[in-house]
Amino acid sequence: MTSNVRKFAPALAALALVLAGCQTPPTKTGAATPAPTPQETQPAPPAESVGASPVEFYLAQSEPGAGMMEVKLPDGALYMLRAPVLTRADLTEAAALVDKQGQNFVGLRFSEAGARKLNEISSKNVGKMLALVVERELVAAPRISEPLNRGVLAFSVSSAQEANELATAIRGEANGAAPAAPAPAAPAPARM
Repeated sequence: MTSNVRKFAPALAALALVLAGCQTPPTKTGAATPAPTPQETQPAPPAESVGASPVEFYLAQSEPGAGMMEVKLPDGALYMLRAPVLTRADLTEAAALVDKQGQNFVGLRFSEAGARKLNEISSKNVGKMLALVVERELVAAPRISEPLNRGVLAFSVSSAQEANELATAIRGEANGAAPAAPAPAAPAPARM
């Protein structure tokens, strides 16, 4: 199923500054990024599919805290809540996107209930990070700089192939690979 850019563009343009460009916690600010255009869009399953890898969002911060688990990164550590605040069940779409400058993104659209949760969580946790964990691997941990009330997120990735693979994994679609081994207790370090 394909989707035109109007579905994602208005919300992504507003959130590009907030969440785009992050694979690990951000260390600098940047200018607004033009709205990406979809390369491929498929709806996400409404719930965790049988055999699908988990997709979870965790509140995170750079300092240890009560109820937090440490996730070692190549350049330090991230401390995440032990329970996810959002899951694949809160999503309706995951798409590989590219902007006019050729930067690749993964765009996520939340269900009505998921968007309400995202707004509430982000409103109460400005300054913290929202860590995206796919297949027990930390994919992105952008800092929440304002309430996220549009029901979409976008984050940059290094290539179109990575964007397609990640969007496919988030949707829970089989990519022809063999079943994954049992997942570790904590997410793996972020990809670089």
